[in-house]
Amino acid sequence: MMLLSLLAGLCLAGCTNVAQMQQKYEAGDHRQLDNLVEIVARPDYPYATRKNAARALGQIGDRKAVPVLIGVLGEYDQRTTLKVEALKSLGAIGDPSAVESIGRLLDRSLEQADADLRLAALPVLGQLGGAPAAAILLRALRYYDLLKMRDEYNQRRGVFSGEEQRLLFEADSLAAGRRGGPVMGMFGEDQMPTTSMFGTDMNLGTLQMPDPTPEERAQARAALLQVGPPAAPAIVECLATQEISPGLRQDLEALLAQLQPADPAPAQTGPDSAPR
Repeated sequence: MMLLSLLAGLCLAGCTNVAQMQQKYEAGDHRQLDNLVEIVARPDYPYATRKNAARALGQIGDRKAVPVLIGVLGEYDQRTTLKVEALKSLGAIGDPSAVESIGRLLDRSLEQADADLRLAALPVLGQLGGAPAAAILLRALRYYDLLKMRDEYNQRRGVFSGEEQRLLFEADSLAAGRRGGPVMGMFGEDQMPTTSMFGTDMNLGTLQMPDPTPEERAQARAALLQVGPPAAPAIVECLATQEISPGLRQDLEALLAQLQPADPAPAQTGPDSAPR
């Protein structure tokens, strides 16, 4: 049985040439679109082949591929590159029906602390546009603003001592992961290894991990601006109904000014406006 599965996998890898399928499609053989869709839809195909097929579907740009690309976003797989290709292709095709599924993907990416997916998904929301995309991007900006305020609060200095203050809730998993502190997982603090598999000392308490939050926030802001005028009502509602920091309020007001430029002064029609 295992031998048959191995032979089937080798056959799939050897008999599938995505580039040739795409060339045939572009030459007029539109049956190849169904073949590419099937490749993306089947987890038993080689991962790299599925990535290539997902990329080809975006280059072809047919909306028939949208359901299968959305399906990829919901797959349970810790690898992210296939999802990233599916996101890019959804953005290239431009079907706004993908927005809701991208929002769910962003939710799941927080559980895995997966910045790559978020950095790929946020610009696609800007490409797809519309009020639903604007709502998701506004939620993203509010989320990043809360993280920023928490960081500032955790790192505040004492009024009298001037020393940096450490608060108890700073040790939660997200804060620890973003600041480079040890994320214990199944280990207790006293069980964490102090030596790597190569024999070098490991000081997890001082290990610094890159913080993607500023880049993600910038991506969300740029994507909201890309949505254009449809984002304006959502921003107005957020400013009127949500408790947000002064910094985010100022940023959203600036965005709103870009999306709703002031009307030009009306042309004069009186006698002084006549040409001389």
